[in-house]
Amino acid sequence: MEDITLRQCLKGAWRDAASAVRHMPIVFLVAFVAVLATATAGYKAQFPGMEASGASLTAMTSSSAGHAAGFAQGLISLGVTFVQTLILAVLAVFVVRFAMKLNAEPAGASATSAPVLPATRLWDAGIRRYFLLCIALIAGYVGAMLAVVIVWIGLRLAGLSSGTSMAATATLAILVVCGVSYVSARLSLLFPHTAAGGRIQWRAAWEDTRGHFWFITTAAVLAILPIVGIATVLTVIAEMLATTGSIGGMTMGLMVVQSVGTVLYTATGATCSVWLYRKLAAILKAEAK
Repeated sequence: MEDITLRQCLKGAWRDAASAVRHMPIVFLVAFVAVLATATAGYKAQFPGMEASGASLTAMTSSSAGHAAGFAQGLISLGVTFVQTLILAVLAVFVVRFAMKLNAEPAGASATSAPVLPATRLWDAGIRRYFLLCIALIAGYVGAMLAVVIVWIGLRLAGLSSGTSMAATATLAILVVCGVSYVSARLSLLFPHTAAGGRIQWRAAWEDTRGHFWFITTAAVLAILPIVGIATVLTVIAEMLATTGSIGGMTMGLMVVQSVGTVLYTATGATCSVWLYRKLAAILKAEAK
């Protein structure tokens, strides 16, 4: 464990993320193109008539009604999410290893010479474990939301009014999201740990983060807040400048902004996790030796 303040954690995360972009431009470019390509392919597959008709998103969505179409769109969304998760997991592992290598160098060395990029195979054990953690996290959120939907259906079948059932379901949804977020924060050290080559050790990660939930949450939120803010502003500007005839161009522009934001968010989150790992990981580091 290292004595690292919240300010040092944030500044270090932003600095390391910027350094990773400078020293690994090809990796980031490939990740951006892959994320944008999958998002575009998924969008066109779900809404094939968008470019031809130039209709609004609302009209297009209503014209694709039907259980079969809805099921197909769900499968496409699931496939796009799976592929993008894999892409971002690989990017995050590259960034985590770069940040760990950068911070392992003697003080002042990185300022005078370019850091040596860590050797990374495209599908090694660290990437596989990191990807498994990402899938587990997504599955946790999806499972929790499905449970909320099932409860809502049960309340409606029990004869409760729409207002009462919706209020109860909304309360349950908030509690479920808070619970899953709490568990995710408590296990967050596993991401840099597995990226560095360590094994998935649930209990060790849980013990290392005991009493540090709010520090982890605050650091993670503040680290990505500038990126979220910039992406939001650009999105609002694009929507304000768009006209009915340029809806296709606006959609592509929004996907570009979203893809850039996603890549930068992933990189910043990865470097932030490295600093949290340096500060909090004690049992994990001991068991990794």
